[in-house]
Amino acid sequence: RGYRFKSFEVKPALVNLALIEKTFAAGDAVNPETLVAKKLVKKVAGRVPAIKILATGKLTKKVVLSGCLFSETAKASIEAAGGSVA
Repeated sequence: RGYRFKSFEVKPALVNLALIEKTFAAGDAVNPETLVAKKLVKKVAGRVPAIKILATGKLTKKVVLSGCLFSETAKASIEAAGGSVA
């Protein structure tokens, strides 16, 4: 009974900088495929989901991130550590 709205929007998987710091070495390339390979993100319906990087934790390694969405503070933290965002 009644109206129930279920959103069809697929929400991105969230990954914190602390997990990237712990899992990846300096100079590694981080993209959705490597995050799935390291089991930080699960596939949804047989495909790699959209991924958003959040600034929880501290990043001290220089890594290259691509193919992800970023919060403004996460992008600033990555660039401050010497990494790059594509």
